[in-house]
Amino acid sequence: MKHSFSPQIVPGLEVTIEQLRFRASSKEDSERPLVCQYYLSIRNGSDRTVRLQGRKWVLTDEETGEKVVIEGEGIVGSFPELRPGGKFCYSSYHLYRQTTLAEGAYFGQDEGGRAIVVGVPPFRMVAAPEGETDRALP
Repeated sequence: MKHSFSPQIVPGLEVTIEQLRFRASSKEDSERPLVCQYYLSIRNGSDRTVRLQGRKWVLTDEETGEKVVIEGEGIVGSFPELRPGGKFCYSSYHLYRQTTLAEGAYFGQDEGGRAIVVGVPPFRMVAAPEGETDRALP
């Protein structure tokens, strides 16, 4: 059997951002980074089983253009296997200092050993007013 080494997008495999939660630093702590906690779900609406094995995030500071790349194996310590109709939900966070664009993708394999990729909808991390702000996304 021939395996594909170029990741393919699997129709029906999708990521939804369920909620973003921002926490602002207090005025006394202006040097502390801001926190964006994100709640995501990955749903397999395809006809094949997939196993997610890693992720990559690119955080771009909108003012300076500086990029931070975060890559690693697994997703919050696990390697979810999603059968058709399956769903995996989790939350994690990014640290940032000013308005930043977050873009990402998850990588893995389908049941036939073919490399797959599923993108995360980009989202902006903004400075929240004092305290904590929740934002649900459509």
